[in-house]
Amino acid sequence: MGRHSEIHELEREIARCEEELRVLDSKERIIRRLQAEIADEVETPVKSYDMTLADGFRGTLESNAEDMKSQIYSETRRAQDHTSEFLSDMARARERIREHIEKCQRRIDHLWAEIEAESRNNAM
Repeated sequence: MGRHSEIHELEREIARCEEELRVLDSKERIIRRLQAEIADEVETPVKSYDMTLADGFRGTLESNAEDMKSQIYSETRRAQDHTSEFLSDMARARERIREHIEKCQRRIDHLWAEIEAESRNNAM
């Protein structure tokens, strides 16, 4: 493959990677927004709801309700933790993509330097 062809291929690879980064960034914003909604609208209210305020709700029903509340909170928290881990994985993927882009750009710079050096040598 000639240098110009390789440069063209590398530029296409960079464009593809940049598109992947845009998609990842967009998806991350959506996931973070939904994660915040779950925290605000599910996790926090479930955790803070007080079952003991209803006098007619004492005894076994209250105990069962507290157990369910605890289970809901626990499962929601676990899902939120998994989501945070997934977001960390996405961040690592973005970093690897950026490193790949830099590697491609360094190769392009090297190829252009070779082309320029060859042009100078041919001009002499």
